[in-house]
Amino acid sequence: MSQAEWDVIQAEIATHHVGTRTQSAALLAWFLETVWRLDPEDVDDAICDGTGDKGIDGLVVDEDLREITLFQTKHRLAADHGQGDRDLRDLVGAAAYFERPESIDGLVNSRPNAELLRLLERNGVRAKVADGSHASRTILITNGVLDRQGSGYLAAMAGRTPALTVWDEHDLAAVAQRTQRPGFRPETVVLRPVGGLTETVLRAQTRLAIALVPATELAALPGIADLSLFGRNVRLGKGQTRVNRDIAKTIGDPEEHALFPAYHNGMTLLTRGLTITGGDLALNGVSVVNGCQSLLALYEHRNSLTRRLNVLVKIIVVEPETDLADKITRRTNNQNPVDIRDQRSTDATQRDLQTQVRASYGPGLGFAIRAGEQLGTTEVLDNQSAAQLLMAVYVEEPWNAVRKVRLFDQDYHRIFNRQVDAHRLFFLHELAKLVDACKHRLRPELQASFASARLTIAYLIMRVLRESTQGSELLAEPERWLPDRLPEVGDAVESIVEDVVESVNFYVLDRSAADATFDPKVVLKSLTGVQALERDVLSHARRQARRDAGFLFGVPPAR
Repeated sequence: MSQAEWDVIQAEIATHHVGTRTQSAALLAWFLETVWRLDPEDVDDAICDGTGDKGIDGLVVDEDLREITLFQTKHRLAADHGQGDRDLRDLVGAAAYFERPESIDGLVNSRPNAELLRLLERNGVRAKVADGSHASRTILITNGVLDRQGSGYLAAMAGRTPALTVWDEHDLAAVAQRTQRPGFRPETVVLRPVGGLTETVLRAQTRLAIALVPATELAALPGIADLSLFGRNVRLGKGQTRVNRDIAKTIGDPEEHALFPAYHNGMTLLTRGLTITGGDLALNGVSVVNGCQSLLALYEHRNSLTRRLNVLVKIIVVEPETDLADKITRRTNNQNPVDIRDQRSTDATQRDLQTQVRASYGPGLGFAIRAGEQLGTTEVLDNQSAAQLLMAVYVEEPWNAVRKVRLFDQDYHRIFNRQVDAHRLFFLHELAKLVDACKHRLRPELQASFASARLTIAYLIMRVLRESTQGSELLAEPERWLPDRLPEVGDAVESIVEDVVESVNFYVLDRSAADATFDPKVVLKSLTGVQALERDVLSHARRQARRDAGFLFGVPPAR
């Protein structure tokens, strides 16, 4: 057992240990949000931990996967505690309630706690068990490590129904390490305000200081050049925007320097501790969460700064082990024109996927989650493109993939669900490159609307891949093929891409000849239009497969 692993889990669940939640409930809340990728607003509704929970600490119904998942959580108070088989047996015993509708009735009649009753009712669990539409599975979550008895029982249950899974300390720590919030710069920084200081206590251990700080001192803060100072910011540099050009213009005119605080909204710095001595401010660690664009402009033009150019700065001392820093980051940026994609950049799911891609496919591929991010990789997949491809290929709704406003809002948790990992992102990136390479083969009217056409084509390729067993498995587990067999997979999929493109071209030509009002741009953005096109493409693909047994995807996996 590792003290370091136990500590990182404990640090990550700390922000979920709020209100009346026990440590066990906090661990489950963190797991549901970070590992299970449940919408944070739905986490509380999934937890029924407490007296009368009948051995069930949480319950989640996944309509897409048609699963009813039962969770039990065990939080160990020290790193030297193992996890035996007793809790696993209890969880398997609790799962017996979900075998038949009559056993659900027995659970309800046994007077479980109110939260569990509401979960059963709200999710229509009895009806789902009665019609057999949803399978049950069980998951034990523990920050202990499975001992010999626990491992033996888990092995004995392999292949049994309902499926039993254990996430122990090693598994949880791996996720916690990938999704840790970016830390503060470690240095103690001293700022010397001009014109006085306003300080107030907002609540216990949370203080606010507001002051005018010389731009020369801000431009000298550590971590600007490598962007580590902005680890918690929702976005980084956005290039030569109008706002940045205006800031640069002001910096370049010494006569305007004294007026800079009148023009500029200021910036927000977070710190772990603040000491005030004779008017000087000593910050114990620092992170800039608002004002990144301005500070980068000041740094870029630092040789033009004078002592007359000052910036309004808010310095906030944040409480340890709370989500206050995240709230400040989110809400200070809500007041500026930051879109929902920017806000998601600090999301644990995005951090997790970025770390996964770096570990599995760097330095060849990077996953960009913030505007202006410099990853130093040969190729980059940004999360907006990834969201569109995931919506088109895995959620199977290309008509919604073009609606960018939805991707990081109402559809976010459907798109970046727990099945999405670095391997699926790598596969989609390679698929997108093959589709993009065929743009010139499309009819002119489709080339003109390629942004939407490419997503529908990616969807149709997925449908053709599913026509073979190995194609379906490639979509589900691309890591069995990639990157080891990338050339063979690329050649096989490229043939399918070319055939799909030809089918789409013929369909558009045929429909346009029959109906002068036919508009392919409308068709590719509608459910009924894509479905009609899909029927035509699949019909052609099946005819091809009958004529040529090697037409469908048949590359064997590498492992």
